[in-house]
Amino acid sequence: MNVMQPRDAMIAPRDTLTPHSLDMLVSGAARLRPDALAFADRASPWPYGIVAAHVAALARIFADCGLDAGERIVIVGGAEVSVATATIAALRGGFVPALAPVDLDAGALSAYAEAVGAAAVAGPATYGELAPIETCLAAAAAVPSIRLVGNFGPGERDGAIDLGVGAMLQYAAQHPDFGIERGKPLPAEPPPIITYDRRHARPVQHRQSALLAAGLDFVARVRIGRVTPILTTLAPVSAAGFVAGPCAALLSGAPLYLHGPFAEEDFLAARNQAEAAHLVLPVGLASDFAGIYDGLASVVLVSRLTAGAAFRPPPAIEAPCQVLDLYATDETSVIAEPRRNHVPVPPAAEPHFIGFEESRILTFEKAADSDGALAFRGAAVTPAS
Repeated sequence: MNVMQPRDAMIAPRDTLTPHSLDMLVSGAARLRPDALAFADRASPWPYGIVAAHVAALARIFADCGLDAGERIVIVGGAEVSVATATIAALRGGFVPALAPVDLDAGALSAYAEAVGAAAVAGPATYGELAPIETCLAAAAAVPSIRLVGNFGPGERDGAIDLGVGAMLQYAAQHPDFGIERGKPLPAEPPPIITYDRRHARPVQHRQSALLAAGLDFVARVRIGRVTPILTTLAPVSAAGFVAGPCAALLSGAPLYLHGPFAEEDFLAARNQAEAAHLVLPVGLASDFAGIYDGLASVVLVSRLTAGAAFRPPPAIEAPCQVLDLYATDETSVIAEPRRNHVPVPPAAEPHFIGFEESRILTFEKAADSDGALAFRGAAVTPAS
């Protein structure tokens, strides 16, 4: 085993994780367990075989529509499977997904799309009371670089191509050579993923290796296995939502239940269906839903922190299951810490390590010169731009 000390564990771990990518995790799981549940939302369950076929078809459609490898695709969405599959499809095709919250207005989405140099934008027709496809079309009209608008559905919208489930499955059936058996060489550096920093209204570019390292760290800290599902209210468009959602599910093999848009009655039904799940929700909802924690494998409470600020602990709660805090510092780090005797622990109070391919990788530790401020380094940290 190659054991690395904290100050020496920065370069080799990135090299170790770099060849691996999220689309390869999907393809591998689809070959081994095509009927196993990968993702689910209010619309339907998605086994790995369907996810892989959808991803392959969508990646090919992006290319058929004239997008070139390396171009940016803005993917707008909430806590629905379409965000995860579109993101992985973009990666599979060699494109760069730029994830955007579903509630951005047309001005903010246009500014974000322009900042990343987007060639395409895609989103759902509706999400609760919102009509994201209308915002996508407005952004396309305002940003000259956008050549393609995609609609995840449900329903049609003039000016946007149909990227819904039915269209993708029909395309996959017509092009079986783009199914899960089709392999591709591992790239030297898989495409990055871009997320939106709300606090600073700017894009943040993540290496896949950093998100995978954060996902492995999260899976280890929460102790997620293949049998117990993850139930999340977070949309997988932020670093925290993506790491604690699709990334953790693909790395652990656990089914992922995405709940959005939020509705209390539907949420309680989803919690009952997921039974002994790992529940991920914003820390602001911790007290409101304390009555449903009994029987859960864990509850993960997400706090949004500001880089460079002093740490302010989240409120203490009593729960009959394991409670963890997931600290999202801007869009640069996502750090899980189990509470000790119901008391929150500061992020990276002690260095975090994961084992991977005979290496011991430092994922998170406090920056040497942080002087009590929130600043971190490690293989799972995205440098602030």
